[in-house]
Amino acid sequence: MNSPTVTLSNGLTVANFSSPHPFTFTTGEVLPACEDAWAKEMMLDIDETEYHVNEDGLVWTDVSLKIDVPKNVRTELYKLMHNSAIDIVLVPHMVLQAMKNHPMITDKCRVIRVADRITKEIYPDKFCI
Repeated sequence: MNSPTVTLSNGLTVANFSSPHPFTFTTGEVLPACEDAWAKEMMLDIDETEYHVNEDGLVWTDVSLKIDVPKNVRTELYKLMHNSAIDIVLVPHMVLQAMKNHPMITDKCRVIRVADRITKEIYPDKFCI
């Protein structure tokens, strides 16, 4: 499986959809990182429009994002969401938001909830939707 999984002490089986970084839960379990090639393959299509701003001598660029979920990403999420052995599929926030624009079921998709900003540990029983 391209998306690693871990079964937590609370019984939940959690999959890492596309993060190239591991997740450490407050209970000590570690959800392994995805391979770099897989993480790149599961990237969203992002169209950026830049707006150059010059106000009162201050200069910056605002970027507007148009995000689309490629078919290969939707297909892989569909497989994970219909895998009865998986309870939660951890996805990046942008993926979850983009998927809400598609008629695909996202019942198992969640975003991590960080328990500690210093250690970066995440909750094993609290997720963002």
